[in-house]
Amino acid sequence: MAYFILKPFLISFLIAAIIAHFFHPVYNFFLKLIGKKGIASAISCLIIMIIIMVPLYFVASLLVSEVQNFVHNFSQNPESAQQIIDNFSEKLSASPFSKFIDAKKIISEEVIISAAKDFSQKALIIASNTYMGVAHLVFVVFVMFFSLFYFFIDGKELIKKIMKLSPLQDKYENILIEKFTSITRATIRGTTLLAIIQGFFGGILFWATGVSSPILLGVLTTISSVIPPVGSGLIWFPVGIIMIILGNFTQGIVILLVGALVLSTIDNFLRPKLVGKDTEMHPLLILFSTLGGIALFGIAGFIVGPIVMSLSVALWDIYAMEFKDQLDQYNS
Repeated sequence: MAYFILKPFLISFLIAAIIAHFFHPVYNFFLKLIGKKGIASAISCLIIMIIIMVPLYFVASLLVSEVQNFVHNFSQNPESAQQIIDNFSEKLSASPFSKFIDAKKIISEEVIISAAKDFSQKALIIASNTYMGVAHLVFVVFVMFFSLFYFFIDGKELIKKIMKLSPLQDKYENILIEKFTSITRATIRGTTLLAIIQGFFGGILFWATGVSSPILLGVLTTISSVIPPVGSGLIWFPVGIIMIILGNFTQGIVILLVGALVLSTIDNFLRPKLVGKDTEMHPLLILFSTLGGIALFGIAGFIVGPIVMSLSVALWDIYAMEFKDQLDQYNS
């Protein structure tokens, strides 16, 4: 019963623990400066809130403004949408890709009308789900910062109590703590920062080449960058191909070249410096833990998934060390 009571808050607890560990030096600084745990924790939480929430609010405001402008322009001139569709269909039919793609079947008045009717029927559901999603996000953020406040104050005592009650030996518990520390550092300092960098430069690339909705595409590039094998290519590659199909050959080639030579190679140059040897998991495990984490926990899964998998691999190694003699005997 206790587990089911706490289950809705587990992700918030875990994210708060990760942030508390990463920003613990900030808390220690204010604790030495002020000398009171409560005030030092409150100031640290406020700083973290500013670091996280202000950029998110700024990007969200730009994104909402971009969507509102699109909706306003469409409502003021609904014929423009049909003109864009007709233009796209004509250019697609005149392009070399017309041999493989039947534009009339993909883009037609019947298809557009059907899609519009389907969207209108689901608009209320979408709005309701969006409201619930925002309300849930506010609730999760509140629980996270509330937990973070006490993690700063009582985090060390909590870890000591867990270590005391754990059936594992202290040396193995230290291995788990070190693994948690290293994978957290690698995920936040490496994956998150790299995703933000790629999303920022991706947005600039789309803006410079005249692609519509560059902010939206930049945000999508940031999100897709956390997926190890393909990353930002999920966004810039189809955008570049569509630009070429639309007749914007130069812009499309620029997007593909910059995406392949710059965005996709940022990992090769920056990841070793930002991550180093903090994570020693096999690339296949990193891929599965990232995708599985996102599928299970939502967007927070790209952090939670690799951490859980790393701890699981560490327990595997601990088992091999503890029962080495028996395993050697059984496998001889």
